[in-house]
Amino acid sequence: MKFTPTEAQFDCTGLVFGPQDRREQALDDLAAASVGVIHRVGFAVFRIGRLRLGVEESRRLSTALAGRIRAALIARGAPAKMRLEIDRSQQTYVPEGFSTRTLLPHHDGQHCSYLTPSLQDAPDWDPAWREFGSSGYTTTPAHKMYQGIFLPDVGEGLSVTTYYDWLGVIDDVLDRRGIEAGDDRPAAAARWIGANLRRGLERQPEHGCAYPSFGAMLGLEEPLWHGLSFHHGEAVLTKEERVRHPAAVPLAQRCACGDCEGEAARLFCHQVLMATGLTWAQFRRRWEVLAPGEHCDLLFGHNLTMLHGGLAGGPGRIIEPLCLVMDTPAGPEYERWLAASWRRTLPGAH
Repeated sequence: MKFTPTEAQFDCTGLVFGPQDRREQALDDLAAASVGVIHRVGFAVFRIGRLRLGVEESRRLSTALAGRIRAALIARGAPAKMRLEIDRSQQTYVPEGFSTRTLLPHHDGQHCSYLTPSLQDAPDWDPAWREFGSSGYTTTPAHKMYQGIFLPDVGEGLSVTTYYDWLGVIDDVLDRRGIEAGDDRPAAAARWIGANLRRGLERQPEHGCAYPSFGAMLGLEEPLWHGLSFHHGEAVLTKEERVRHPAAVPLAQRCACGDCEGEAARLFCHQVLMATGLTWAQFRRRWEVLAPGEHCDLLFGHNLTMLHGGLAGGPGRIIEPLCLVMDTPAGPEYERWLAASWRRTLPGAH
C-alpha cells in the first residue's frame, strides 16, 4: 500500500494569511511549484481542507488555484487554447447491495480523453483518432488533459482517490512481452499504444464500445476485452452484455486472484491478468497510490499519463470537477505538449 509522496502534497497556508497582494502571489507560487510535480509524479494534492474554511471560500480558492495552474502550465509550453472547465457536481453512485463503491482505473472522459501518440513520435497518426465515441458518455465532449476534483463532501466511506502510473504500466508491459523499444523508448511506446488504439477503432463495429478499454489499449485481441469497459467494480453485467459476450458470464463468477468483489471487478481482474501478467490484486500492490482527500481538498492530476479510480467511496461523497481541457486536441502546441508528457515533463521545462 503506497500513499501520496510528500513532494505531491502542497500546504496552502500562504493562500489565507498576509495582505491581498501576498496571497495572490502565493497562488502563483503554489501553481508554479506544482506543475512539474504533476508531470513527474502524475498528480498533486492541495491541502485546502486543513485551512478549515467554509465550503464556499474553499471552492473559491480551488477555482482560483486551478486557473493559476492553467496559466503556469501554458507558461511552460502547454497549449494556449487549454481552458478551465467547471463541470456539474457529481454524487457518488453506489451499486445496489453495497455500502460503498470502488471505481476501477480510467481516464476522465475516456470516450475522447486517453493517451495517444504525438505526431512528433508517430507522424502517421491522425488526430481524429483521439475520439473513440461521440455518444453514450457521461461527462462533457471536451478533451480532458488534466483532471481536478474539489471535495465539498467526503461522504460516509473512504474519500480516497487512487492513481496508477499509466506510462509505467505501458513500459512494464513492453518489457514483459519482450517488445523491442530501441533507443527512444517513449516514442516506441507511443507508437505501440497508437497501433493498439487504431485496431480498437477499426473493430468498433464488432465490439460496439464507446470507450477504449484497459485491455484494448494494451493490445488484447479478444472481442470480449474490447467490448466491455468497466467503471464500478461492484457492477453486474447487463442482459445485453451477457448475450453479446457469453464468455464473460462464467468469468464474472470467479476472478484470477479469488478475492475481487463484484462481477465487473472479477472480469477486470481477468482482463488485467491477460494484459499485464498481474492479477488485479498484484497490479494494485505494484501500481496503486492512495490519495486520501479531506473535506475541501483539491486534487489535480495528469488525465492522460495517469489512470485514476476511487476506493470504497460512500454515497454521500460529492466531487466538483475542475478540468483543464481542449475542444480540439490537435495542432503544433498540443503535439509538443503531448510528446513532452510521454517524457514526464513540459515543453518549456528547464
